[in-house]
Amino acid sequence: MTEYEKIKKIEAYVGGYFGGYYQVEVDLENNSVSWTTGGEGKLEEIVHKNIRLATAKKFLEQLETLDLLNWEEEYVDPGTLDGTQWQVDLVMEDLTITKHGCNCYPEQWGKFRQAISKITGKPFR
Repeated sequence: MTEYEKIKKIEAYVGGYFGGYYQVEVDLENNSVSWTTGGEGKLEEIVHKNIRLATAKKFLEQLETLDLLNWEEEYVDPGTLDGTQWQVDLVMEDLTITKHGCNCYPEQWGKFRQAISKITGKPFR
């Protein structure tokens, strides 16, 4: 079993002080996805859906290709006070690994966002 196959849940958040936020939970044990967005004067929208086992496996393969477990723990642009914050929690049996940042992103961030958008069917900005 690879380290990626030990991931039970992925929780991802991105949002800014003046903008809206997007929050996603991909539950790989129960093959389900929850997506929440709100802010910017909009009402909160919540979507839940089930995903196929094959979809969940493909998603994990994408995360492994993006080398998500080896991202730095923190990405921060110290010159910016207000901006976009993000966080990714990888929930495993006995631990949760957190990656986060503020106005600074790992090189693979764009492809990670695409993978989240694809599995949820909703934007993740």
